[in-house]
Amino acid sequence: MRMILCEDIRLGALCTENLGAKLSGKWQDARTAKFRTLIEHAAEEQAEYIALFGNIFGQERVAEAVLDGLFDAVKTAAETQVLLFLNQEEYMRINYRSDKPQNLHMICTDISDIFDDDHLAVRILKGNVELQLDDNDALMIRRAAEGGTTLTVLDEDHIVPSFEPIGFEDSLNKTFGYSVLEWEPEEIIDYLETEEQEFSYHSEEVELRPSDDEKKISALADLICQDCAPKSFLRITLSGTSMFGMIINASSLKEQLQKQIFFADIFDNTVMDINEESFENDISLSSEFVRLAMQDEGLSETERNRIISFGWNALNGKEVSAE
Repeated sequence: MRMILCEDIRLGALCTENLGAKLSGKWQDARTAKFRTLIEHAAEEQAEYIALFGNIFGQERVAEAVLDGLFDAVKTAAETQVLLFLNQEEYMRINYRSDKPQNLHMICTDISDIFDDDHLAVRILKGNVELQLDDNDALMIRRAAEGGTTLTVLDEDHIVPSFEPIGFEDSLNKTFGYSVLEWEPEEIIDYLETEEQEFSYHSEEVELRPSDDEKKISALADLICQDCAPKSFLRITLSGTSMFGMIINASSLKEQLQKQIFFADIFDNTVMDINEESFENDISLSSEFVRLAMQDEGLSETERNRIISFGWNALNGKEVSAE
């Protein structure tokens, strides 16, 4: 008998509520494809069970289309029993559906719960999973304090791999994929991890100079993006000193990059190039506005930059458009 195990099959660290309609659909399609890939691996490995731990969705609200994608994928492998080990929050997000596939079994790890069939018995004990394979001694599966799902098998502790990274920091120095547990009626035979990561994560910092205009920033971001594979998550942090009065349109940059890769995010940590001495003796309304904004200690650097840029451009008759 064989069982595939993996955790955190949610895709990326973002939720669809924070995405535009176009990218949200792209996100859901990719996640549905991950569900189907898991089912395909079960067929390839001739696995009778799939056990999924950690976060399946990882967002406040789950669109019906996401649940449909999961259900459709599970239905394609009616002979494979799919076990979802969910915390109470995620359990409630899916349990209301009346059309769950017969081979999909949800087990809440926050309460006492049980599942059993001809070969497998599962019990939840104080948040830990006790897994008994035929007549073998029970195996303990638990959530590690530092994160991750730990499985004790063959006298060793193994961290069940995540199917994909769930964020930029999570992608560092880890292996991703799935594992296969194989056993016979009276003996555990093997536990094998398979590395498989479809999406890559990249974090880059771009240090700006006051002479860099919007075209230069766009070209620098595009150059970084060209080195990324199409199925990449890219995070660019803008630092350094930005041109006085320039409004960095992060949304436009993201849209530009996402035409080439799966997902991009832009963080603007620049400090605006402001020569305070040039405003000290200027009695114009625009200079007074800059002085007042500079004196407001309740503003973050990013907020101050944006307020000064919008105000300065508006007071000087330049076109201003919010993102």
